Amino acid sequence: MADNSKNSKKTTKRRTTHRESVDIVKVCAFWGIFLAAALFIASGILNLINVSFTIISILDLIAKLALLVAVAFPAYSYVRGKGKVWKIIYWVAMIIYILGCVFSVIRL
Repeated sequence: MADNSKNSKKTTKRRTTHRESVDIVKVCAFWGIFLAAALFIASGILNLINVSFTIISILDLIAKLALLVAVAFPAYSYVRGKGKVWKIIYWVAMIIYILGCVFSVIRL
């Protein structure tokens, strides 16, 4: 009978690191989308009242970077378990996106 009481106890393991990373991803996603939406609206309003193009382009850049933060963490958590090729594709896409953001602000 003593052996049955040992087997009836359940052991639970907590995965705090996974939960914390998921919460960080959710927070970044929310604030990234919120900031991007607010900055897109602000740049639209400033464009209507003919404010300098430089200010509008800087606000658009900040909005795009906020979206990058919102998307980068979930995308990396998806790629983390994949092979080396997927990680290379991820980093190339990140670099292209960042360069696209920067060069869309700079008028050549």
